[in-house]
Amino acid sequence: MAPSTEFRKPTLSHPGNRETTQTNPVFWPKVALIMKRAIFWSYERGSWQYDIIVLVILAFIFLTPARWFHDRPHLQLSDLRHVQGIVEVSHTGQMWVYQLDARLVDSLGQVPPREAVHQLLLQRVKPPFAIKSINPILGTGDVILGYTVEVKR
Repeated sequence: MAPSTEFRKPTLSHPGNRETTQTNPVFWPKVALIMKRAIFWSYERGSWQYDIIVLVILAFIFLTPARWFHDRPHLQLSDLRHVQGIVEVSHTGQMWVYQLDARLVDSLGQVPPREAVHQLLLQRVKPPFAIKSINPILGTGDVILGYTVEVKR
C-alpha cells in the first residue's frame, strides 16, 4: 500500500484591507468608462459632462499660445503644378495678387516675362486688367522659381 500523505489546510494569502481592494476594481473601470465616453462624445447634449468637454475644448483653443503652432501656410511653387501654374494669393478692392510658376512663363519661349505673364493671365483673368508689378521669387542661388504679379482690374 502506498504511504499516506498528510493533508494540510491550504494557506490563502490575506488580501489585507478589504476597502482598498474593492475601490480599485470599481474605480478604474469607472475612469475607463468616463474616458471612453469623453473620447467618443457619447454624453447627451445639455448634460454637465457635455458642458465640461466643450469648456475644455474652448479653453484649449483660446488659451493655447500661438507660438506652439507653426502652421502658417507656405506656398511652395512645386504645388503650382496642380493648379495650372497660376495661383490667386489675395485681392483687395481693385488689386489682385497672383503667383505664377517660372516654368510656365518659360514655356512660352523667348517672349519677355512681362508679355508672357500678360498672355498667361488672359486665360485666367477676364479683361480689362493692367499689370501693376511683376516681382521674381528667387530660390537658392538666385534661381527664379516664379513671379508675384499685382494686377489692377
